[in-house]
Amino acid sequence: MPDDLDLDDLREEIKSLKFEIRKQVEQAIQDKNSIRVDIDRDEISQSEPSSVVVKDLVKMIRDGVKTSLAEKGEQAVDTLVEEMPADSAAELLKSLANSERLKIVKLLYSSSRTFSDLKTQTSLEAPSVSHHLKSLLRMGLIVHGDEGGYLLTKRGRMLVRTLALMNEALGGEAVD
Repeated sequence: MPDDLDLDDLREEIKSLKFEIRKQVEQAIQDKNSIRVDIDRDEISQSEPSSVVVKDLVKMIRDGVKTSLAEKGEQAVDTLVEEMPADSAAELLKSLANSERLKIVKLLYSSSRTFSDLKTQTSLEAPSVSHHLKSLLRMGLIVHGDEGGYLLTKRGRMLVRTLALMNEALGGEAVD
């Protein structure tokens, strides 16, 4: 029976260590500090099998960090939504809320295009192409390239990708 008592003591010690680590991890996350757990050498040598303890601790810490990052990520997105200026977001969406502008940015997504290329590939008249390009330029979604063509900006690429993902998530169907 002494072995059972030692095993129970070991289990209690592990529980105690887990509790202390959880507490310090939570505190470090709140304080944005480092994490520190002190274990005496005598305690380490007495808590065999050490590889099982270490694996368990590492797994617990890893799981805690993943959970924390997921929570922090959701909180960050929630904060972005709360702080999003509705007027500028609406203007940004309005800049692409036109099928002809979407055709243009889709063409520019793969490579730069000249005014003539865009006119030909969209089958639009020159004044219409010019109007749409001005709108996209004003919103910073495209820029004039070095060789006279038009390029999609990083911001433009991000918005087009976001719209493509939204379209996919909604199944490509119109939403009332």
